[in-house]
Amino acid sequence: MDGDILEIPSSQKFECNILHKEPEHKVNIFDPTPPRLPSLKTKKIDRFLVMSHCLGSGSFAQVHLAMDTSAFKQVACKCIKRKSSDKIEKIRKEVDILLNLTHPNINNVCAATNDDQFLYIFLELCTGGDLFSYIVSHKDSQLCQAEAKYLMYQLLKGLKYLHDRLISHRDLKPENILLHTPGPYPRIQIADFGLARPKAYQETFNVCGTVSYLPPE
Repeated sequence: MDGDILEIPSSQKFECNILHKEPEHKVNIFDPTPPRLPSLKTKKIDRFLVMSHCLGSGSFAQVHLAMDTSAFKQVACKCIKRKSSDKIEKIRKEVDILLNLTHPNINNVCAATNDDQFLYIFLELCTGGDLFSYIVSHKDSQLCQAEAKYLMYQLLKGLKYLHDRLISHRDLKPENILLHTPGPYPRIQIADFGLARPKAYQETFNVCGTVSYLPPE
Protein backbone atom coordinates (compact mmCIF):
# COMPACT_ATOMS: atom_id res chain seq x y z
CA MET A 1 0.00 0.00 0.00
CA ASP A 2 1.00 3.64 -0.37
CA GLY A 3 3.51 4.60 2.36
CA ASP A 4 4.44 1.05 3.35
CA ILE A 5 8.08 0.30 4.10
CA LEU A 6 9.53 -2.71 2.28
CA GLU A 7 12.61 -4.17 3.94
CA ILE A 8 15.03 -6.75 2.55
CA PRO A 9 16.78 -8.45 5.52
CA SER A 10 20.47 -7.51 5.84
CA SER A 11 20.06 -5.16 2.89
CA GLN A 12 17.94 -2.07 2.17
CA LYS A 13 14.60 -0.49 2.98
CA PHE A 14 12.21 1.00 0.41
CA GLU A 15 9.17 3.20 0.88
CA CYS A 16 6.25 2.39 -1.44
CA ASN A 17 4.74 5.45 -3.14
CA ILE A 18 1.91 5.02 -5.67
CA LEU A 19 2.35 7.73 -8.29
CA HIS A 20 -0.64 6.87 -10.51
CA LYS A 21 -3.79 6.85 -8.39
CA GLU A 22 -7.31 6.09 -9.60
CA PRO A 23 -9.68 6.91 -6.73
CA GLU A 24 -12.73 5.97 -8.79
CA HIS A 25 -11.60 2.33 -8.76
CA LYS A 26 -10.96 1.82 -5.04
CA VAL A 27 -10.54 -1.81 -4.07
CA ASN A 28 -11.00 -3.16 -0.56
CA ILE A 29 -8.14 -5.60 0.03
CA PHE A 30 -10.43 -7.59 2.32
CA ASP A 31 -13.10 -7.97 -0.38
CA PRO A 32 -12.51 -11.22 -2.31
CA THR A 33 -14.69 -10.03 -5.21
CA PRO A 34 -12.48 -8.86 -8.12
CA PRO A 35 -13.21 -5.46 -9.67
CA ARG A 36 -15.65 -5.57 -12.58
CA LEU A 37 -14.26 -4.78 -15.99
CA PRO A 38 -16.27 -2.49 -18.29
CA SER A 39 -18.48 -4.70 -20.44
CA LEU A 40 -18.83 -4.32 -24.21
CA LYS A 41 -22.50 -3.84 -25.08
CA THR A 42 -23.91 -6.08 -27.79
CA LYS A 43 -27.05 -6.13 -29.90
CA LYS A 44 -28.53 -9.34 -31.31
CA ILE A 45 -29.54 -9.08 -34.96
CA ASP A 46 -30.55 -12.40 -36.49
CA ARG A 47 -27.52 -14.68 -36.14
CA PHE A 48 -25.15 -11.77 -35.50
CA LEU A 49 -23.99 -10.06 -32.32
CA VAL A 50 -23.17 -6.41 -33.05
CA MET A 51 -20.64 -4.88 -30.64
CA SER A 52 -20.63 -1.28 -29.45
CA HIS A 53 -17.01 -0.98 -30.65
CA CYS A 54 -17.02 1.34 -33.69
CA LEU A 55 -14.50 0.59 -36.46
CA GLY A 56 -15.30 3.72 -38.47
CA SER A 57 -18.03 6.21 -39.31
CA GLY A 58 -19.28 8.41 -42.11
CA SER A 59 -21.96 11.03 -42.71
CA PHE A 60 -24.85 8.56 -42.61
CA ALA A 61 -23.38 5.24 -41.45
CA GLN A 62 -21.20 3.59 -38.83
CA VAL A 63 -19.22 0.36 -39.05
CA HIS A 64 -19.18 -1.83 -35.95
CA LEU A 65 -17.40 -5.02 -35.05
CA ALA A 66 -19.78 -8.00 -35.03
CA MET A 67 -19.74 -11.75 -34.50
CA ASP A 68 -21.36 -14.31 -36.79
CA THR A 69 -22.56 -16.85 -34.22
CA SER A 70 -23.25 -19.55 -36.81
CA ALA A 71 -19.80 -19.39 -38.43
CA PHE A 72 -17.97 -18.36 -35.22
CA LYS A 73 -16.07 -15.54 -36.92
CA GLN A 74 -15.79 -11.78 -36.68
CA VAL A 75 -17.39 -9.62 -39.36
CA ALA A 76 -18.01 -5.92 -39.95
CA CYS A 77 -21.51 -4.49 -39.61
CA LYS A 78 -22.34 -1.33 -41.56
CA CYS A 79 -25.25 0.42 -39.79
CA ILE A 80 -27.04 2.93 -42.03
CA LYS A 81 -29.65 5.32 -40.67
CA ARG A 82 -32.94 5.06 -42.53
CA LYS A 83 -33.36 8.81 -43.01
CA SER A 84 -32.55 9.47 -46.64
CA SER A 85 -34.52 7.21 -48.99
CA ASP A 86 -32.21 7.90 -51.97
CA LYS A 87 -29.14 6.85 -49.97
CA ILE A 88 -30.93 3.73 -48.74
CA GLU A 89 -31.80 2.77 -52.31
CA LYS A 90 -28.17 3.29 -53.31
CA ILE A 91 -27.03 1.02 -50.49
CA ARG A 92 -29.64 -1.60 -51.33
CA LYS A 93 -28.25 -1.67 -54.84
CA GLU A 94 -24.78 -2.21 -53.43
CA VAL A 95 -26.08 -5.07 -51.27
CA ASP A 96 -27.91 -6.75 -54.14
CA ILE A 97 -24.69 -6.73 -56.16
CA LEU A 98 -22.42 -8.01 -53.41
CA LEU A 99 -24.72 -10.78 -52.16
CA ASN A 100 -24.12 -12.59 -55.44
CA LEU A 101 -20.33 -12.15 -55.48
CA THR A 102 -17.75 -14.50 -53.98
CA HIS A 103 -14.10 -13.78 -54.69
CA PRO A 104 -10.96 -13.43 -52.52
CA ASN A 105 -10.37 -9.92 -53.92
CA ILE A 106 -13.94 -8.66 -53.42
CA ASN A 107 -15.21 -7.48 -50.02
CA ASN A 108 -18.06 -9.95 -49.72
CA VAL A 109 -21.40 -9.36 -48.02
CA CYS A 110 -22.46 -12.09 -45.58
CA ALA A 111 -26.03 -10.91 -45.04
CA ALA A 112 -28.27 -7.85 -44.86
CA THR A 113 -31.33 -6.96 -42.82
CA ASN A 114 -33.12 -3.92 -41.40
CA ASP A 115 -35.38 -2.61 -38.67
CA ASP A 116 -37.34 0.62 -38.22
CA GLN A 117 -34.21 2.72 -37.67
CA PHE A 118 -31.28 1.09 -39.45
CA LEU A 119 -30.22 -0.96 -42.42
CA TYR A 120 -27.59 -3.51 -41.38
CA ILE A 121 -25.03 -4.89 -43.83
CA PHE A 122 -22.69 -7.62 -42.60
CA LEU A 123 -19.41 -7.69 -44.50
CA GLU A 124 -16.18 -9.63 -44.47
CA LEU A 125 -13.92 -8.01 -41.88
CA CYS A 126 -10.78 -6.27 -43.20
CA THR A 127 -8.38 -5.18 -40.46
CA GLY A 128 -5.56 -3.64 -42.51
CA GLY A 129 -7.16 -0.30 -43.43
CA ASP A 130 -7.34 1.00 -47.00
CA LEU A 131 -4.75 1.02 -49.76
CA PHE A 132 -4.33 4.81 -49.75
CA SER A 133 -3.34 4.85 -46.07
CA TYR A 134 -1.04 1.89 -46.64
CA ILE A 135 0.78 3.61 -49.52
CA VAL A 136 1.29 6.95 -47.74
CA SER A 137 2.61 5.15 -44.66
CA HIS A 138 5.70 4.15 -46.67
CA LYS A 139 8.74 6.32 -47.25
CA ASP A 140 8.05 8.84 -50.02
CA SER A 141 4.60 7.20 -50.36
CA GLN A 142 6.10 4.50 -52.57
CA LEU A 143 5.89 0.71 -52.56
CA CYS A 144 8.64 -1.52 -53.86
CA GLN A 145 8.13 -2.75 -57.41
CA ALA A 146 7.51 -6.36 -56.39
CA GLU A 147 4.77 -5.45 -53.89
CA ALA A 148 3.16 -2.99 -56.33
CA LYS A 149 3.00 -5.76 -58.95
CA TYR A 150 1.48 -8.17 -56.44
CA LEU A 151 -1.23 -5.69 -55.43
CA MET A 152 -2.00 -4.80 -59.04
CA TYR A 153 -2.27 -8.50 -59.92
CA GLN A 154 -4.90 -8.97 -57.21
CA LEU A 155 -6.75 -5.83 -58.29
CA LEU A 156 -6.93 -7.02 -61.90
CA LYS A 157 -8.18 -10.43 -60.79
CA GLY A 158 -10.99 -8.77 -58.84
CA LEU A 159 -11.88 -6.48 -61.75
CA LYS A 160 -11.94 -9.39 -64.20
CA TYR A 161 -14.32 -11.23 -61.89
CA LEU A 162 -16.62 -8.18 -61.88
CA HIS A 163 -16.43 -7.56 -65.62
CA ASP A 164 -17.08 -11.22 -66.40
CA ARG A 165 -20.39 -10.69 -64.56
CA LEU A 166 -21.12 -7.44 -66.41
CA ILE A 167 -20.55 -5.25 -63.35
CA SER A 168 -18.81 -1.86 -63.54
CA HIS A 169 -17.54 -0.47 -60.23
CA ARG A 170 -17.25 3.15 -61.49
CA ASP A 171 -15.55 4.54 -58.37
CA LEU A 172 -12.33 2.57 -58.12
CA LYS A 173 -9.69 4.37 -56.06
CA PRO A 174 -7.15 3.47 -53.33
CA GLU A 175 -9.61 4.48 -50.58
CA ASN A 176 -12.07 1.85 -51.85
CA ILE A 177 -9.51 -0.95 -51.81
CA LEU A 178 -9.20 -2.62 -48.40
CA LEU A 179 -6.36 -4.64 -46.90
CA HIS A 180 -7.63 -7.93 -45.50
CA THR A 181 -4.93 -7.98 -42.80
CA PRO A 182 -2.13 -5.54 -41.86
CA GLY A 183 1.44 -6.14 -42.92
CA PRO A 184 3.50 -6.24 -46.13
CA TYR A 185 2.20 -7.93 -49.29
CA PRO A 186 -1.41 -7.94 -48.05
CA ARG A 187 -4.43 -9.49 -49.71
CA ILE A 188 -6.58 -6.66 -51.05
CA GLN A 189 -10.33 -6.47 -51.58
CA ILE A 190 -12.38 -4.13 -53.75
CA ALA A 191 -15.10 -2.43 -51.68
CA ASP A 192 -17.79 0.29 -51.75
CA PHE A 193 -20.06 -0.63 -54.67
CA GLY A 194 -22.40 2.34 -54.24
CA LEU A 195 -21.90 3.57 -57.83
CA ALA A 196 -21.63 0.14 -59.44
CA ARG A 197 -23.92 -0.86 -62.28
CA PRO A 198 -25.03 -4.50 -62.51
CA LYS A 199 -25.72 -6.18 -65.86
CA ALA A 200 -24.54 -3.05 -67.66
CA TYR A 201 -20.91 -3.49 -68.65
CA GLN A 202 -21.13 -1.06 -71.53
CA GLU A 203 -20.42 2.54 -72.40
CA THR A 204 -22.13 4.98 -70.06
CA PHE A 205 -22.72 8.67 -70.68
CA ASN A 206 -23.11 10.11 -67.19
CA VAL A 207 -20.15 11.37 -65.17
CA CYS A 208 -19.64 9.73 -61.79
CA GLY A 209 -16.87 8.80 -59.39
CA THR A 210 -14.46 10.87 -57.30
CA VAL A 211 -13.31 14.09 -58.96
CA SER A 212 -9.61 13.74 -58.10
CA TYR A 213 -9.53 10.30 -59.74
CA LEU A 214 -11.53 11.07 -62.90
CA PRO A 215 -9.66 10.67 -66.23
CA PRO A 216 -9.16 13.85 -68.30
CA GLU A 217 -11.53 12.70 -71.03
